[in-house]
Amino acid sequence: MIPSHGVAYSVMLLASVAELAPRRSRDDWIRAARFHGSHLAASTNLENPATELLDCNLATLGHSVEISPQLADLLHAPQTSLLRDIAQLIMIASPPVWLPLAVSEHGVNREFIPDKQLNALLWLEPSLDEMLQIAWHQITSSAALDRAKQIGDAGELFIVASLRHAGLSVSHVAKFSDAFGYDIEVRNPFPQKIEVKATGPRTMGEFFLSRNEFTACQKHPDEWRLVQVVFTSAAFITKQLDISHVACVNEMDAVAIISLIPPDTEHFSWQESARLRTPDEPWQPWQLPFDPDFTIPGFA
Repeated sequence: MIPSHGVAYSVMLLASVAELAPRRSRDDWIRAARFHGSHLAASTNLENPATELLDCNLATLGHSVEISPQLADLLHAPQTSLLRDIAQLIMIASPPVWLPLAVSEHGVNREFIPDKQLNALLWLEPSLDEMLQIAWHQITSSAALDRAKQIGDAGELFIVASLRHAGLSVSHVAKFSDAFGYDIEVRNPFPQKIEVKATGPRTMGEFFLSRNEFTACQKHPDEWRLVQVVFTSAAFITKQLDISHVACVNEMDAVAIISLIPPDTEHFSWQESARLRTPDEPWQPWQLPFDPDFTIPGFA
């Protein structure tokens, strides 16, 4: 749910009438909001916001409609900031699919926000970037980890499909365990152990490497390699992914990885993982073609 001015106003109406008296059904709830609202309520879309509030648990429907404590608290906020506060809550409760791509600890990159949705948010200026970063920080725990895994899994599936399309014998070992230190094992015609990382165009060349992955890299320097799948920005808002949503694929061998990692010393040692921002030189383009018919559900 994109918190346009109209959506924020609709949510305010719906939350207010739910607090005034019991609303026994979704339709009763919407009718009450139209009745109690100003003349603008008659021309405001209340159906979609009502559904979205229920979907993102800002409201529940049992014997009557009940709004969440967070939303109820906002109704007592100063009227001058009420709609903006509601917009902020919506961003957190129902974050846009592009939020992890457009926002990072470094700031907001509006290139990754679809034009129509960006235009709908411009009423929040000059605080829009700050509000997006607040929402991003709120969801960078479990939700962000879930999204990162979803993106990583998609990258693995594209590489598995590419290898099988080339006629290679492949085992997707990451489906069984993370303990291998790599995601894909190629047995024929020559052994390979492939660790797949996936990202968007903004973080191309960056990745997290676990201690276990680095140990496997050191143990199998002739077989282990890292492959990074870079998805286009469009991949993060589509319902189905295909090869058109892969911007590029690059790979780096074990020797290059090992050369980038400092050795353990008295003052430095590995913990669970390290974040690498690599130079361009060690990367080589992926040589195998993708399966032109391969598709999987999108991140959206």
